[in-house]
Amino acid sequence: MLRTSRAILCCAACAMGILLAPSAASAASYFEHFTLDSYHAGGAKYTPPASSHTKLKSALYVAFVQGTFSYYGAINYSDPQPPWSILCGTPALAPMFPSAGGSGKVGFDAEYVFARPWTAPLCAKAKLPVKWINFQMYSGSGAWSHPTPLVATTAPTASHSYEYAIVGEKAHNVKFRLYDIDTRDNYGSLTISLRDATPADCSGTKYLAFGLSKESECLAGLLPQSRKG
Repeated sequence: MLRTSRAILCCAACAMGILLAPSAASAASYFEHFTLDSYHAGGAKYTPPASSHTKLKSALYVAFVQGTFSYYGAINYSDPQPPWSILCGTPALAPMFPSAGGSGKVGFDAEYVFARPWTAPLCAKAKLPVKWINFQMYSGSGAWSHPTPLVATTAPTASHSYEYAIVGEKAHNVKFRLYDIDTRDNYGSLTISLRDATPADCSGTKYLAFGLSKESECLAGLLPQSRKG
């Protein structure tokens, strides 16, 4: 269940979700696919991490993440339970991908909160959708943190899909999780697909997403087979 103290940044209007898996043209470049379920019966503050089977190299990668989910029991979207009094935002009718937690309306994706039960004053102040940082990644060093999108957005994408920059650590798996104070009423899943970064992922200002200062550094960090595009 999400609490009002979570860090969020105000953004623009919401888009409803449609399915968009990695395109057929690019599907061959994805070397792994796995799922992160927002539900966990243990009720811990984090979902069990969803980890790649592949151990990454010291190189640049991209994660394609898609899906919608809820941090609240389904009843709250039709009859908000105390301390909530209203439904804030416009939910999607169901999660895009199945979950052990069941189903119902949803208002979250990897980047945005676009609908949730709330109080009228807090809803008016927040102006959903808003960005949030509860989707987290760990690539082998440093701390768990929200990954950086390759392309900045100001509202949820129509497909509820985003590409994230990964700086691989040699011989480490990349892991993803969701933070929540109680995961037992969650439902819906995220699908995660991994690929090597390509020169196109370094173009423009995209190299900044990898924490680099210029495009040439980004190109130098690509795996040899990816440098040709």
